[in-house]
Amino acid sequence: MNTSIKKVPSNIVVMGECMVEFGRTSGSAGNSSDDGTGEGSNERNLYKKSFAGDVFNTGIYIKRCVKEQANVKFLTAIGNDENSKEMLAMMEKESLDSSLVYQSSSAQMGLYLINVDDEGERSFSYWRETSAAKQVVRFLSDDLDNPALENVDSFFFSGISIAILSQGDRQKLWRFIFKLKATGTKIIFDPNYRPMLWGTLNETRAAYAAAFELADIALPGVDDHMVLYNAKNAEDVAGFLEQFSISEIIIKNGSQGMLLSVDGIRSYIDVEPVNNVVDTTSAGDAFNGAYLSARLIGRSAEQSAKFAAKVSACIIQHKGAIVDGSVFAQQLLDYPM
Repeated sequence: MNTSIKKVPSNIVVMGECMVEFGRTSGSAGNSSDDGTGEGSNERNLYKKSFAGDVFNTGIYIKRCVKEQANVKFLTAIGNDENSKEMLAMMEKESLDSSLVYQSSSAQMGLYLINVDDEGERSFSYWRETSAAKQVVRFLSDDLDNPALENVDSFFFSGISIAILSQGDRQKLWRFIFKLKATGTKIIFDPNYRPMLWGTLNETRAAYAAAFELADIALPGVDDHMVLYNAKNAEDVAGFLEQFSISEIIIKNGSQGMLLSVDGIRSYIDVEPVNNVVDTTSAGDAFNGAYLSARLIGRSAEQSAKFAAKVSACIIQHKGAIVDGSVFAQQLLDYPM
């Protein structure tokens, strides 16, 4: 008789903003010529619509990695328009739980446009001032009895998640996260600094200090800390974050590798250089998703970081924030957790 006990899937909540993304279709960027008929110009203005956002991307990569071993719930607010419905359909396709997706009757999803110049450099234009995601804490505050908020094992959010909130809503979020942490939820924070979303450096630093005080795992990048805290290198980042009670600090430093500080013990991990870099969008998001997935199934921090580096290397060799499912599945076969 089989007496094994079926393991209950972990409950992971990821909080952030998903936006409508318009990027030029392949062949419509770069040196498209115009022969006088206007056809070249029209070709340059062909865009493909998709959906992306830092935490949303991470949630998708977690679910792709762990499959039925975790329920991944995306906490956000969207509209009732056609774009919002299409985003929900994408979530269903990716098996993301939408029980914490709130729908606003007064706002819609934010939108951004990606342009690529003749040298391949990317630039972004955003329309997110009235994004529904800014209302998420107000919806959440009225729905704290939602069963989807029970027995949350991990709660992941980013600097963008909090940058779009008002000061008042941010304070409400801290109280909500504090209560989660008190019940045993693991709090995970990626600073992911976007200057244009913040008023002042002091405002950012105050919000990040509150997040670091609550975090059990931090996933910072060296570049952000150079701007925010005048860090010179990964060691400076580690020294700053070790002031807080963060048990795992995974410092991402691009081609220079990673510095891990786990329970105050530091270690260094090299990464293999990627020669065929196509698109660095979502490299950090994919790293976060892969790292958290490997930790979820019991891998060490070092093993998880190495796995995440492989996943990130795969992502930047393909176009778009969310790579094709078959490409990602092959990556997991070639480099399993």
